[in-house]
Amino acid sequence: MKSIVVTKFGPPGVLKIEHRPLPEPAADEARVQVKAIGLNFADVMARLGVYPSIPSPPFVPGIEFSGVVEKVGRSVSSPHVGAHVAGFTKQGAYSEFICARPETLMELPDALSFEEAASIGVTYLTAYHGMITLSNIQRGERMLLHAAAGGVGTAALQLAKHLSVEVIATAGSDEKIKLARTLGAAHAINYTEEDFSERVRALSNGYGVDVVMDSVGGSLIRRGWNLLAPMGRYILFGFASVTGRSRINRLRAVKEILAVPLLYPPNIVSKNRMFAGFNLYFLSHKTEYFKRAFENILEWRAAGIVKPVIGRVFAFDQMAEAHAVLQSRQSIGKVVVQVS
Repeated sequence: MKSIVVTKFGPPGVLKIEHRPLPEPAADEARVQVKAIGLNFADVMARLGVYPSIPSPPFVPGIEFSGVVEKVGRSVSSPHVGAHVAGFTKQGAYSEFICARPETLMELPDALSFEEAASIGVTYLTAYHGMITLSNIQRGERMLLHAAAGGVGTAALQLAKHLSVEVIATAGSDEKIKLARTLGAAHAINYTEEDFSERVRALSNGYGVDVVMDSVGGSLIRRGWNLLAPMGRYILFGFASVTGRSRINRLRAVKEILAVPLLYPPNIVSKNRMFAGFNLYFLSHKTEYFKRAFENILEWRAAGIVKPVIGRVFAFDQMAEAHAVLQSRQSIGKVVVQVS
């Protein structure tokens, strides 16, 4: 079978196709023929060598896929052979076949395309966990959403609309601003043209926001933290600021890390604010919780409440190009790679 391998840490060109033996499922595993791969910024950071708990090269990256169950181990009763599934793994998704434990596979309705199935999991589960579980966002509250035109951003906008949450979105181009407004943002700020902090204060008459959803981190944390209203919740789920648009800029990475504020506990208490961070990669043991969340998302998809925004679809042998587009911040919505 074909797999795409990180041959060494570095730019997109380090991704190479290799032929590897077809894996045999263990007794408690299912083998899935991968049809589509959902790209995430975590893949970029893994390729660059700045993602936590990744193996040393060479390794097969990728954490999200969809496909068809092709073979099961003797102790697996579900999913059955032929089932359409979405899957999550700690690396290894960039292959034509992958073996996975059943609890990491989510069965899909046959009507859902593999490309769409590979676009739902990480993005919508991230938005769901941050907005619904951690921040417990409520109808009528105001949320500041960074990177609003990305995969998680577009998912968060759709959830916010469903929950009647007012969104102030930030993005880096007029095209992305337009998309954010189309998806329901009450206000959209092009951060390359104006200071989002000043604009948020003006839009809220100095009140600020109830929730911040931040996948960028770095220097944005201090500015967003200072915009939180009493009982505000800051949700950090990424640190894209440490990577450049084409390579690791170590000076920039150091500057962004040093810009992260030290949160003084008495200040958090006296101002009634909450700071929470999460990474789905390290929550893989919460299988029942995420299965229930995924089922909710599929119900919303069937009802037309949410619909993944797929910005670009690449062929398997275009993986390096797909990575370059994702890292450049030029992509809109989810980037998907078709396998077969």
